[in-house]
Amino acid sequence: MATVPFDRSVLKVNQAILMSLLVAAYVAGIWVHFAAVVLPLLAVMMLAAVASPSSNLPRILYLRLLKPRGIVRPRVVQEDPAPHRFAQLVGGIFLTAASIVAALNLLLAAWVLAWIVVALAFLNFAFDICAGCIMYAQLTRIGLLPIGRRASTV
Repeated sequence: MATVPFDRSVLKVNQAILMSLLVAAYVAGIWVHFAAVVLPLLAVMMLAAVASPSSNLPRILYLRLLKPRGIVRPRVVQEDPAPHRFAQLVGGIFLTAASIVAALNLLLAAWVLAWIVVALAFLNFAFDICAGCIMYAQLTRIGLLPIGRRASTV
């Protein structure tokens, strides 16, 4: 695991946006049936951030607007970003599943999946408990992720 300077404020901005939009869409969904359209949009946002972290929309918002204006201060730590990307991938997969389920008009199941993402994002936002990072560590430990296989061959 390579540690690099990693700004945790980008994570916080990402989680705040994710939670806010999901909760707002859920509340709007009480009156507007198509509010579930936010599910695939957020799924794409999260999965695109995994594929290209530099083009992560919340990261761009943080770097170009929030940080320069002093709205959010940097919190740089030495850390491996891979567990956080894995956590983002898991959240993106959950929101993709929620999108598919919503397209099948099973809105209760779709919002249950979305609320799981909200709950896990809140845990990380409020308490720095990253469930996806814990999953990553355990999957690496048992050799199911590539980093675990490389470490065992050295």
